[in-house]
Formats: sequence, C-alpha cells, structure tokens
Amino acid sequence: MPNLPVKILIVDDHPLVRHGIRSLLETQVSFRVMAEAGNAKEAAGLLEKTAIDLVLLDINMPGTDGIELASRLRARYPWLFIIMLTIHDGDAYIRRAMAAGANGYVIKDAEPQYIFNAIHKVANKITVIPDDFRPETLLTSVERRVLWLTGHREYDTARIAASMGIVEATVNTHRHNIWQKLKSVLPKEQTSNPNLLVILGVEYRQRCPEYPSE
Repeated sequence: MPNLPVKILIVDDHPLVRHGIRSLLETQVSFRVMAEAGNAKEAAGLLEKTAIDLVLLDINMPGTDGIELASRLRARYPWLFIIMLTIHDGDAYIRRAMAAGANGYVIKDAEPQYIFNAIHKVANKITVIPDDFRPETLLTSVERRVLWLTGHREYDTARIAASMGIVEATVNTHRHNIWQKLKSVLPKEQTSNPNLLVILGVEYRQRCPEYPSE
C-alpha cells in the first residue's frame, strides 16, 4: 500500500461532480486529492508532473473515454491504481474496464463509506467489482456450458466431455481459459480458491437453471 495519505487524481468531465467527489474524499485524513482533470489530455499532463497513487476515472468523457484512458495509463504507469467511478453498472462495461487494466469498478451512487473502502482495498492491491457482477459474461458460449456443467455435483471431467461431445483434454483446455479470464477480473482472494470454478458453476446454475444453449 502507498504511504498514507493516498494521493488521488479525479478525472471527470463535469466540474460539479469532481468538486463533489473531492469534498467527499477530503473528509478522510487517509486521502489527499492532488488534482482534478476534465479529460484524458489534462489527466496525462497532470500525471507527468504530479505524484499520484490512485486515479478515480469516469467512463463518459469527450474524446478519449475513461476505458481507453485506463488502458493507456496502465501501459504508461503500471504501478498506478485505477478505479472506474461511473454511472454505468452493466456487466459489459465492467468487463471492458477490467480488461483495460482497472483495479476497481464503483458505481457513483454508492454510499460514501463503500467508496472509501473501495479506495483502501485497491490501494492494498485488492480488486473491487460490484457484488452483482456475473462472471459468466466473460465467457464464450462453449465456456459457459463447461462452467454450468462444472457446477453439477455429479459431473466430473469425463461426464462433462461426454455430455458436450468433446474429449476430456478439451474440457480441461476450456477450464484453463475460463480461469485465465476470471483471474483478470475477480479479486485475488477468490481466484486463489482451487474450488472457484465449482463455486461459480453452482451460482451460475442457480441463476440460469436451463442448460446454456448460446
């Protein structure tokens, strides 16, 4: 974790929103807002000359949007912590943001304490995503079938292979690919669990009782 206070850059194209976030964060002694930016160009310039630990980044901005900016910042500053702070709560946005290198994803109408906790977690290298994010949205249709069948307590690798008309080695390849995709998004404390695919498979079956055909 960086030395306290965590030095923060707020990037949002609405001045009132930036000022509101700043006022909120400045109630906490463990945070220090170092600067504000209204677009990607301003943010890049500030990062060149200001010591920043963490960026709070909106998605909707003129020109370069927040997800593209996150990708650029991750390439330029691999040590930088990035949290998307946005109104968008769809899985597709979360998936794109995390793939771009964001460390966290927080909805703007979250309670202040949730936002504070998210910043502390990310600064401690813990990934933060909304509780209702559905991991299966990361997967191809075939991978979703493998995950769904993995959640069936009576299905081992051989039975999954037989059910799908593929060989066991292919099932294991799909599981490996699923794991790699999940590692890029889910918190490390989840992906360190060797039973994660079974757990997620069970949860997926509970949400979607019917065999995924697409």
